Amino acid sequence: MENIEDTAIVKEIHNDHVLIEMIRTASCDNCGLRMLCHGNDKIIFHKIKTNIKLNVGDTVLVTVSPGIKILSSFIVFIFPIFNMIFFYVIGKFLFNLNENFSILSSFLGLLLSGIIIYFFDKKYGNKIKFEIQKK
Repeated sequence: MENIEDTAIVKEIHNDHVLIEMIRTASCDNCGLRMLCHGNDKIIFHKIKTNIKLNVGDTVLVTVSPGIKILSSFIVFIFPIFNMIFFYVIGKFLFNLNENFSILSSFLGLLLSGIIIYFFDKKYGNKIKFEIQKK
């Protein structure tokens, strides 16, 4: 699998780190996830470590492995659904809850998955390896 490239503009330079602003491209309009990344045209910034000599205002290519994007999508979209189903089944068949309480336990599972994703993002979100290539 090849890396996925996005375009960004260098906004600030701090020693060996640069702050980049991701650019909304035409491919964003065709992507089903565009509302998460660029919802309401919000600007996305990333701080990335690099050895490349850059200047403020430079346009760069930012690459991230497709595996990371797939894993991130799974964690954000599929994990909560599995968690809801798991909590429903546990409530219904293990604890013999009635239908209403089983549904309520599935929403508890959804809430728990949101909390897990939040802490997972806080712990590992900054460890995703982006690579900058000068354009």
